[in-house]
Amino acid sequence: MREVAAAATRHQDDDLYRAIVKIGRSALAQGVELVPSCGFFLSCPVCSAGSGQRCINSPGHPLGDDRLHPERVELAERTIRGEVPLPGPLR
Repeated sequence: MREVAAAATRHQDDDLYRAIVKIGRSALAQGVELVPSCGFFLSCPVCSAGSGQRCINSPGHPLGDDRLHPERVELAERTIRGEVPLPGPLR
């Protein structure tokens, strides 16, 4: 999923972006648990890291050993489950 997110960002391809969501939903339907790195396809609501980028430390939101802020991972999980709408285009 990380590679697809990077390609979607690099090529500004909305179809690849939507493919990530389909992959995630398919995995959930088969009982596969989402991994924390699944948030790479979204921009971070905390530090504004773009799709395919790692998060950076922000005041009040240290990363520690994690690559992504917990808020970004939670947003990705909710998006894949269909609880929140897909964000706008990657552009």
